[in-house]
Amino acid sequence: MTLATLLNTAEGRLRLGWRLTLFVLGTVSVTLFLGALLPAGLIGGSAGLLCGALLTGFGLLKMDGMGPGSLGFYASAEAMSETGKGFGLGVTLGLVVVVLMAALGGLQWDAGAGSPTEWAWSGMSAALLLLLPAAAEEAFLRGYPLQALAEVWGRSNAVAVTAFAFGLLHLGNPGAGVLSTVNVMVAGVLLGVVYIKTLSLWWATGVHLGWNWAHGFLADVPVSGLEVMDTPMYDGVPMGSPWIGGGSFGPEGSVVATVVVLGVAGACWYGPWLRPGDAAR
Repeated sequence: MTLATLLNTAEGRLRLGWRLTLFVLGTVSVTLFLGALLPAGLIGGSAGLLCGALLTGFGLLKMDGMGPGSLGFYASAEAMSETGKGFGLGVTLGLVVVVLMAALGGLQWDAGAGSPTEWAWSGMSAALLLLLPAAAEEAFLRGYPLQALAEVWGRSNAVAVTAFAFGLLHLGNPGAGVLSTVNVMVAGVLLGVVYIKTLSLWWATGVHLGWNWAHGFLADVPVSGLEVMDTPMYDGVPMGSPWIGGGSFGPEGSVVATVVVLGVAGACWYGPWLRPGDAAR
């Protein structure tokens, strides 16, 4: 086997494995470089990851003669409405999980300090805080990697591979275990399906943001094991068995999330509700 054959397909295109390797190396390099310049923490790290995934993805798309809009974060008037629709879906899904957990005795709320005005300002701040991490993770997994995998291996395999990677990326989070890792993978399946059906990272980012905001702010419980904020006026308290209440990992550690998110992912995959907008087409 010659070097050219090892690197390229019969059509002269760089093989999938090498393209994904370049994507990871490029993204990590930019993330580390910006990480040395930006403030440490959630915002700085997310900004570096987002820039790395976008710049590297754009470069690899250009190699194939495609524009940056092909990544899914296209500049369009539809971007805000698609993000908003995704956010609504994510919030609804997150609240359904929380309500079911509470009904099963896995979650309750205790009164806390604060006022309605503080609650409203806190909600807006929480949405802004969580937006960048959601966009960064979507660009890193549902951006170039999912699209490249779908082209070569098919859509369902691409969703499965990126969902598996999504779960592995959260293994180091506080309180992570087998069920929480499975649930993060299931969430990755839903987010992959949302992209596949809409061809929009705006949609996927909205769902991701809405899910995290519903749990981290509205329910005031941990998000993937992280206590990212403290909601005024009340405190969410996990109760009973961790496989219902989620324990320290939050709702993503509960079997309730497994059932609900899998059901919604299946409905989105087989149903007619999600479709690409004009800009995505």
